[in-house]
Amino acid sequence: MTAQIPARNTSKYAGQYAGTLGSQRVAEIFVDSYRIALTSKHPYTARDRFALAVEAYHQFMSMQSSAEARTAVQQAMEELVELFPIRIIANEALGLREKAQKLKTPRKRLDLLRRASEIVHRGLIEHPLSAVLQAASEELRTEIAQSEAAM
Repeated sequence: MTAQIPARNTSKYAGQYAGTLGSQRVAEIFVDSYRIALTSKHPYTARDRFALAVEAYHQFMSMQSSAEARTAVQQAMEELVELFPIRIIANEALGLREKAQKLKTPRKRLDLLRRASEIVHRGLIEHPLSAVLQAASEELRTEIAQSEAAM
């Protein structure tokens, strides 16, 4: 299945960099935004970088560049569009789990783990076949049970 790349006008950055940067710099912005969008544990940051990646993609495709570079950016953008909806959920839950592991108070730890579990549960409603979210759900159930037993 080919991923549907968002239209340029869907990005809050639409057209802001038109004609101001060279193709190499636009490609660097795209690569950085791709990485951050797929790894940030903060949904606002991830969405913002996804939007910037959309703009950088469209900007890059409107510039003169080699066929190989255009193909690589096209494939990366399709991959980003495919992975992003699940990764943003999994990363937010992971961030909460990591924060919970640092807490000393069992009640606060349990609250964060439950918040992470709710996020994953909502994600599974949207993406029921996601192995990543299914695994996260199982891990969270185990961590919640262990936290409850420790109280």
